[in-house]
Amino acid sequence: MALDDATLAARQLDSQFAIMEAVVAGGRGSSAVRPADGVLAILCPCIPGRSMPNSVLYRDPGALTDAVLDELQDVYAAAGVRAWTVWVRPGDGLLAARLGARGHVHDAQPLLMCGELARMDLEPKVRLDLEPSPGWAMLGRLNDRAFGLDGMFEQVLDGVQDPASRLWVARVGGEPAAALLVRVHQGDAEVYCVAVVPEARGRGLSRELLRAALAAARDAGATTTSLESTALGEPVYRSLGYRALGRFGMWERRQA
Repeated sequence: MALDDATLAARQLDSQFAIMEAVVAGGRGSSAVRPADGVLAILCPCIPGRSMPNSVLYRDPGALTDAVLDELQDVYAAAGVRAWTVWVRPGDGLLAARLGARGHVHDAQPLLMCGELARMDLEPKVRLDLEPSPGWAMLGRLNDRAFGLDGMFEQVLDGVQDPASRLWVARVGGEPAAALLVRVHQGDAEVYCVAVVPEARGRGLSRELLRAALAAARDAGATTTSLESTALGEPVYRSLGYRALGRFGMWERRQA
């Protein structure tokens, strides 16, 4: 019997909390704080002007009271962070409206996507040239090249040591060209940092790398998978069998 959307979304929430604390908050100089029960804030002072790594997650939208949001504003300001964002989950429109009234701006809307590994097409279609020893710096550099960023991912991932994460890199002509990481948490394989450098796009690298990574996670005992997709990645994930469960709203606050 297929798992319902609510079960898959709950698994994604647990995985997102775990990967943000272990990976994004695990870099050199970064940290995680919990200003209220069920609220997690990631601080990455090495990237003070970018809100993506300086993220706030929650389990219950009611926990983000005005007092908690005021505290978060002070915590980020004290850390020298000028921009931070709240990941508003699908359906939490009242929280989005309240954030807007407080000066947050709707900045992006990644798609929440989940799947059951037993129902996904994970048989390899193309032989990949896999990097035998991918590292965090390589993962960061490939993401920066893919998204046209000036070292943001490499800085955020600098110093991360998370044995629960498995990094995957595919090469083209002997050079690293595509990357992702998979972190299994309580049976859910969370996919993160999917990237293909511009000159290697159109070869199906991300789809095939995902097949390899998810098959390995399945063989290690994972039963579901989840991710937060950009618009560019949505067709790839749908083709593998991921289901769309609604859009997040990333509500950014820039300090005055």
